[in-house]
Amino acid sequence: MTGYAIVLASRKLSRVQAVSTIASVAAASDVPVEVFATMEGLLPFERETVESGEFEVGPVGARMLEAEDMDVPLFTEQFAQAKEIGPLRLYACEMAMDLMGQDLDDYVDVFDDSLGVSGFLNRAQDKQVVFV
Repeated sequence: MTGYAIVLASRKLSRVQAVSTIASVAAASDVPVEVFATMEGLLPFERETVESGEFEVGPVGARMLEAEDMDVPLFTEQFAQAKEIGPLRLYACEMAMDLMGQDLDDYVDVFDDSLGVSGFLNRAQDKQVVFV
């Protein structure tokens, strides 16, 4: 195994934040990570959602958004920072974008590219796959 491939299919803020934290720690440790945001996992990355802060939240996500004493960057910032320091690549699912009539310009600028499932699986073939 040479790294991790994380499939992000959840729109819940706590899960998206968890993926960004795991991917960031791995990348900072020089462990290659490929993240594939698909289905509802793309929704938190929409520009309008990030700008409005209207994420789907549970108790932990709600606390994250209201906590002023926490020094935890939002997942978008965390992904951007991690990509600068380690081997982390983030992909948007082409099929999900097509279904919603969107393209990469509709999302915050953290994606390296868009891929179909086969393209992502090709990149993930030598990695431990995690589904969130």
